[in-house]
Amino acid sequence: MRSLAKRLGYNLAKTVVFGAGTERPIDALLNVARRIAAEAVIVPSAAHFEGDTIPGDLLKVVDVITVMPEATHARWSLHPSRWSSGPKGRS
Repeated sequence: MRSLAKRLGYNLAKTVVFGAGTERPIDALLNVARRIAAEAVIVPSAAHFEGDTIPGDLLKVVDVITVMPEATHARWSLHPSRWSSGPKGRS
């Protein structure tokens, strides 16, 4: 994960590990990501998530990058400014 982060231009700020007894691990991960203003979360594989599926709530906040297979799952912004070419209102 560290070498992939470096190769993709990320500064690996923190490694987060949750045990089997962690309650609501996705919420905990989201809290960490928000607290450190993470742009991406890098995981060994999607198998680290329940059902081998990257949680949609996580993709609302950060890009999720898997090491095996190497893939980037980009977050989606639904904010209207994403599609606007400039400020609206005054003409």
